[in-house]
Amino acid sequence: MASLATARQQWGGRLVLSEEVEHALQHGNPVVALESTIITHGMPHPTNLSTAQSLESILRSRGVTPATIALHSGKVHVGVSQAQLEELADTSAGLVKKVKVSRRDIAPTLAKGLIGGTTVAGTMYVARTVGIGMFVTGGIGGVHRGAEKSMDVSADLIELGRTPMAVICAGAKSILDIPRTLEVLETQGVCVATYGDKPDFPAFYTPSSGQTSPWAVKNASEAASLIHASLTLPDPLSTLLAVPIPSIHTPEGEKVQQAVEQAVRESIEQGIDKRGKEVTPWLLKRVGELSGGIALQLNVKLIENNARVGADVAVELARLQRESAEHAQSANYYFPPSQAATLQNAGPGLGPSPSSIPASSSSPIPLPPPSVLVFGSAALDITSQSPITLVPGTTTPGPIHLTPGGVGRNIAEAAQNLLPAGTVKLVSPMRGDEAGEMDMVGRVTRLEMEAVGLRTDGLVTVRDEGGAGDTEEGGAGSAACTLHLGPEGDLVSGVADMGIVERLAGEDVTAAVQGSKPRMIVFDCNPTSGTISSILSTAYEMDIDTFCDPTSTPKLRRLLPALASLLPTSPTARRPLTHLSPNTLELSQLHALLSDLPGETSNPAWDYVNSLNLQSDWRARLEAFGRKEGMSWVVQEGIVQQAVGVLPFVQSLWIKAGQRGVIHLRIATSPAERGGEGSSSTSASISHKLDGAHQRKYLVLSHHSAPVIKPEEVISTTGAGDTLVGGLVAGLVDGKGSEEEWVRRALDGVGRSLRSKRAVG
Repeated sequence: MASLATARQQWGGRLVLSEEVEHALQHGNPVVALESTIITHGMPHPTNLSTAQSLESILRSRGVTPATIALHSGKVHVGVSQAQLEELADTSAGLVKKVKVSRRDIAPTLAKGLIGGTTVAGTMYVARTVGIGMFVTGGIGGVHRGAEKSMDVSADLIELGRTPMAVICAGAKSILDIPRTLEVLETQGVCVATYGDKPDFPAFYTPSSGQTSPWAVKNASEAASLIHASLTLPDPLSTLLAVPIPSIHTPEGEKVQQAVEQAVRESIEQGIDKRGKEVTPWLLKRVGELSGGIALQLNVKLIENNARVGADVAVELARLQRESAEHAQSANYYFPPSQAATLQNAGPGLGPSPSSIPASSSSPIPLPPPSVLVFGSAALDITSQSPITLVPGTTTPGPIHLTPGGVGRNIAEAAQNLLPAGTVKLVSPMRGDEAGEMDMVGRVTRLEMEAVGLRTDGLVTVRDEGGAGDTEEGGAGSAACTLHLGPEGDLVSGVADMGIVERLAGEDVTAAVQGSKPRMIVFDCNPTSGTISSILSTAYEMDIDTFCDPTSTPKLRRLLPALASLLPTSPTARRPLTHLSPNTLELSQLHALLSDLPGETSNPAWDYVNSLNLQSDWRARLEAFGRKEGMSWVVQEGIVQQAVGVLPFVQSLWIKAGQRGVIHLRIATSPAERGGEGSSSTSASISHKLDGAHQRKYLVLSHHSAPVIKPEEVISTTGAGDTLVGGLVAGLVDGKGSEEEWVRRALDGVGRSLRSKRAVG
């Protein structure tokens, strides 16, 4: 199994997860997959819709997230909206025909952009790719009667043998040959267990088929233990949990079973049993006619019962997975979110080969040396939002959400989402007691990091020596921030207790860098000036690229001492700070502060700017750039002029301009390096050939437009800038594709964050 980020890459942009499902998977919360063929083909309207709604409601009521899977317009949807459910259920004449999608049908259904309802096999295939380990359905397909001649064996049985998953059902459909179905399941290596006091294998409409399951479990706890063991084997296996229909329905079930036997006899007498795919639909229709509608009623009852059992088992399974991960957690191992992740995309030098990595949710993956080392804040954000203006002196009704935050943590998550597992390591202090145990905020922060696939071996526990550890930023505990958003989702006010981050010491930095030797060091401005100086000087000595996010205008000043003390005397020397990502306000302040440094007339910074020799040719190019549609602000607000004034201290500037996009200014060895001269629908760039000390180099300016997001789509702007920086870091470290491609990917991430309650969507 792969992480969600890898799953998206594998599906090639054809995967759509509902926010509800994605959030549950990232946090390790129980998720149960639901098929959609029962909606598109299995039941008549409106029973199909009411049943689908009932199943999702039953799961949610028990603390489980439903993930109904369907195909639509060339996309695989894991979790569907109410409108999509209604569309799947609508059988009105004239609508686009809906197709039944087994494993073999996924590719053609996507290619043709059709609406598809997934069968048991199709649902299992899709669900497993995103890390869902449980699936609830009515009944599985099996061996058809007379299969010794027709060879008609359902793909469901083969899928159970090759896709490790827990499938909760009421056995095989009663029109099938159940003894032979159990034989094939045994051949496929599927563990079959009956849920309840008796080991009888159910026959869909009745509690017993006359066959016995090899195994039995009495309750949800036993079932979860069995499933957990199956999914955590060196080569994970499937479990078929057969749930008998409640005994209260036995009289009706026996009547329906009589109708089944009559329908089977009629199919043989009329020769219908030799018509291949036509047999099953004919039998089901005939059973419905003979039973007077009782079969449909029982079908609804049994699948609702399966959902209740499946939900209880899913909750227990999630608990076992969490306990297993916590028990095996250590500084040298990493547990990805949802199901197990592999390092299959890690590449040379980033860890063991895929074949050597266990593919189970409780099997730890040895941590590779991080390619990205992030120093900064990891915090909990308590976010409130009111539909009206706050009234002083009283409370205001509105939703409150607890989400992980902190600039450093957000950047780390956004970067890790686009890089191989275990690539990014965040170094951040947490408050600890005398025994070294983290406080509550720290423990929750660590669990949140694990849930989204971040390694936690960089969290440093800091003891509070008799209350003397408070700093100018507070510091009573691990970092936390309260944020209040206005009706439009913009930040109105907040309180940040980030003082613990100032306890990150220079020796912590040196030890982490020397022990990891990363390709890039990223930091925010929450640490002290001294720690920031240690970060830059250590990185400079070890020739490691650096990336700084200013965090805020007050904290931007912490960067100045390091920039001033480490400023190279030669214009051609490498800058200690490789990348900086200010917003336009921070850029203006930074330019003003750097311009006021002592010794203006002999300052090496001015020598550097003069060495660029930016004359009329550059100004003409810049003015032409500003005349492009929507780009006049770049010249009118002096963005580029201020950025050039900062270049003596930074090699590459990424200027965040909100809805106006991103400006990138840097010295490059080629006019086409990561962008170059030219333009597209989403980016534009100019380059200026330099001379003198910078001979054979170019000053390159690029603009990348932001994705268009409607105001009503914005849920929260908190974390959007951090998401952008994380995406830029991932693109720089990954080194694949053009600048336009990976900046576009970063900006797409910003769009998801803006539409999400989480800081990093």
